[in-house]
Amino acid sequence: MQSLPKAARLNDVKITNMLNFQEQCAKESFQITETFHGGAMGLVHRARHLGWNIDVAIKHPLPKYLRDSRQIAAFHSECETWASLGLDPYIATCYYSRELAGLPCVVAEFLHGGSVQDAIVDRRLYRGSEEECLSRLLSIAASTAWGLARAHGASLIHCDIKPGNMLLTGQNYAKIADFGLSVAFRTNGETYYSGKTEAFAAPEQRENCPITPAVDVWSWAASMLAMFTEGCTWQSGAACDVVLREFVKAGGKSHRVPPMPKALAVILNDCFERSPDRRVSDFGLIAERVCQCHEELFGERCPAREPDLELISADSLNNRAVSRFDLDDLPEVHRLLDEALTVDPLHPEANFNSALLGYSRDIEVSEIFIERLEAVARIDHGYYRPWIYRAYLLNLNGQTRDAIFAMEKAQEVASNHEIQEIERLWQLSKEWNLNLVLAPPISGEDFADDSGRFRRLMSKAESAIHEGQVDDARRYLLMSGDIPGFARHPKRRKLLLKINL
Repeated sequence: MQSLPKAARLNDVKITNMLNFQEQCAKESFQITETFHGGAMGLVHRARHLGWNIDVAIKHPLPKYLRDSRQIAAFHSECETWASLGLDPYIATCYYSRELAGLPCVVAEFLHGGSVQDAIVDRRLYRGSEEECLSRLLSIAASTAWGLARAHGASLIHCDIKPGNMLLTGQNYAKIADFGLSVAFRTNGETYYSGKTEAFAAPEQRENCPITPAVDVWSWAASMLAMFTEGCTWQSGAACDVVLREFVKAGGKSHRVPPMPKALAVILNDCFERSPDRRVSDFGLIAERVCQCHEELFGERCPAREPDLELISADSLNNRAVSRFDLDDLPEVHRLLDEALTVDPLHPEANFNSALLGYSRDIEVSEIFIERLEAVARIDHGYYRPWIYRAYLLNLNGQTRDAIFAMEKAQEVASNHEIQEIERLWQLSKEWNLNLVLAPPISGEDFADDSGRFRRLMSKAESAIHEGQVDDARRYLLMSGDIPGFARHPKRRKLLLKINL
């Protein structure tokens, strides 16, 4: 067992409960590697999902915050809505919620960068030159606003936005996390506060008014204010509008932190409108204004750009299918994989998983899936996954020589880290171990290059195909593959398939 916080070690009951929880997790293919205090919400466990070969975060509220079946049902419902968002560069992925050792838990993406709150405390947030630091702060502001725009579009209100629930994926990007856990903050129309959470709550949350998306707007603005003031310097979130005015009046600068841009101060002031009905409520608009602020200051686009959701649509469907497979929901697994292949017929993971599901029912691996994986391997020359997936399926089919050739092709284009994954999957195929695979997670870095350039190349390729200029279309499509993050775009793959590349 990994070392627990000192407070937990002092309590024998907690240790016993932890051991029971770890034993239950082990039966469900989770290996707990670390446990953290999650504040008022309970414990957070870092665990290795042995089937997926990735780290996940397992979180559960303290039992006293989910007292009855209605609250537990609401928790699972919100987690399911969170999970339905799929992959997003600015939202931590929720795989599913379930009960483990009698506790309602959410299994979510584990992010190694820690939270914005951690980065404020250890000052990682303020490293580099003043220009680098300010660009980073604005990019985090934009990325979290884009994430909340996506959530609100799905009618998902967070209710506990704060720096601790913004998880860093790189120097300039953050993801919003812990949507489902906020249900414990809304009990019978009342709002629970604990520690620093109260410092980021909107005024109407204290007054037990109806919850609307406007509460997240106020809390997001309070979080941005905390980044520029080197942490929360106030006790009540209802005071944030006054704190902002005084901060700007004093020069808008904290020690060793770049001054807050006037344009950002105006945005935050609009977010601190005390009447929820008059408060700015469109996070998409807020994100665009932050990006405009960055461009005016530095003469270049903000690193955190509006995501191309079409790029990740098939990935999201595939990963939702893998999550539902963990819950033995096979009809939904098949539906989601079929939908993923409708969106992107050459999607590597969806083709591989569909083949495995057929094999698990004693159906010979379909040649169509193997052929598609060969096609996508030719398209994405530097991508090892289609080759190793093809090798895996060929091995299951008894085509050993072809399987070894495909495995060697995967090794040719793989990095040292990827070689380990190739060897793992190759061994699983030799053992006939049928594990579905996730599409790789994404972050803001996937959108660091110009999505506008990609769209222009796609438009040129479509026109060339329509006019019968196949060579020109091929050239445009190959050029688009050089844009990081966009080589696997479903639209690009469909066009490549159309010209038989």
